[in-house]
Amino acid sequence: MLSHKDNERITQVGAGTPLGALFRSYWLPALLSEELKPGGAPVPVKLLGERLVAFRNSGGKVGLVGEFCPHRGTSLALGRNDDCGLTCIYHGWAFDTDGSCTNMPSEPDYSKFKDTIKQKSYPIHEAGGLVWTYMGPAEEQPPFPNLIWTSLPDSHRMVAKVYQECNYLQIWENEIDYMHAAFAHLALQEQDMKEGALSTELGINPSHPLVTSRNPLLTVEPTTYGFRNMFVGQSGEEDQFILEAPILMPSFAYTPRVKEEDHLFHAYVPIDDHTTWSYDIHFTLDRPLNHDTQKERRGLWVDENYRKLYNKSNNYQQDREMMKAGNFSGIVGISNQDHAVTESMGPIVDRSREHLGTSDVGVIALRRMILRSLKRMEQGEKPLGLDPDIPMDKIYSEGVIAPKGVPWKEACPLDPAFAPVKSEKAKSGQDSTVAETI
Repeated sequence: MLSHKDNERITQVGAGTPLGALFRSYWLPALLSEELKPGGAPVPVKLLGERLVAFRNSGGKVGLVGEFCPHRGTSLALGRNDDCGLTCIYHGWAFDTDGSCTNMPSEPDYSKFKDTIKQKSYPIHEAGGLVWTYMGPAEEQPPFPNLIWTSLPDSHRMVAKVYQECNYLQIWENEIDYMHAAFAHLALQEQDMKEGALSTELGINPSHPLVTSRNPLLTVEPTTYGFRNMFVGQSGEEDQFILEAPILMPSFAYTPRVKEEDHLFHAYVPIDDHTTWSYDIHFTLDRPLNHDTQKERRGLWVDENYRKLYNKSNNYQQDREMMKAGNFSGIVGISNQDHAVTESMGPIVDRSREHLGTSDVGVIALRRMILRSLKRMEQGEKPLGLDPDIPMDKIYSEGVIAPKGVPWKEACPLDPAFAPVKSEKAKSGQDSTVAETI
């Protein structure tokens, strides 16, 4: 369990909070590229408790600026997307994508007033079907993390976005928790799996090693970007099933997979302390992705605002009859099942009341990583994953099946490029690794 103080430290993301400052050290997804049309309507964006507005000008360039006009405070989400920039409908003040005031028709022609006005704006980078932004100090802006899926063609990638009614950490912890798959995602009958799918809308096959493995080894391994979350279970009489999932700061994760399954990346971006944008990126490296299969396994249907149709208000359409024979939870869709369990905890779960067990190794490691990352930042050290020499495009999940008895670190070795550097004390066994966060 955590103290109330530590629970606040790892959940509160607003301006002026330690975690808010940590998140602002990284590039974060702000919205889908497809949400912005050249010259189209601006889109309200709330990130880390801050109200912003995004727009794509007629030339195709994207801007992310403060929502409220610096003149009298009218929302620029109502603004005109004109050639001169995003124009406030109140008095016609206009702003370019970098926040410069380009027009102030309410002032005399000779006035230089507009040259003194600068609207807050954040840098933008488009990659992988997403508009990313960096919200930290300009002098500390890191290079964009070229993740393995960001440069893939659209045929090999599917990007989805959904609104979640809880703190980001509940969602991220669920991603770390391997053991919930054997319950929340369990299908109670065998299914015909389509190519590249771990599950169908009913859940995971009861014969899958995530379900059948008894007393699996759950462990973690520190890396320069966060840690690897490991699951070692049985696969038949002779083999062991080794899953790895890279967990990346500040709130990213790859889902564990074996070779026949598609890849899946998650980004959990805080809107504020109580709500989150979840981005799911399904991708393949060597063939086109079956988009229909992945949409089916997600089981999420959203409206034009990316809000779930199956949600708390209708109990996620839980079906008690299907619960008896179809799937364990009675809820359709693997992602919908995840949303139900994390949102039902409330906006921010009180971790001081928990009773963690041996299956919660990854969850404990995640919390320790965040707390130690905050301490590193407060001591003036660079947060995890921001070293420009880290080859981010080499990070992905690749589970293996190996003969029993082979050590998991040997069967699924860590790429030396991601191995933490040890201090002199650590080399002598007197201290932990410099990059260790768990």
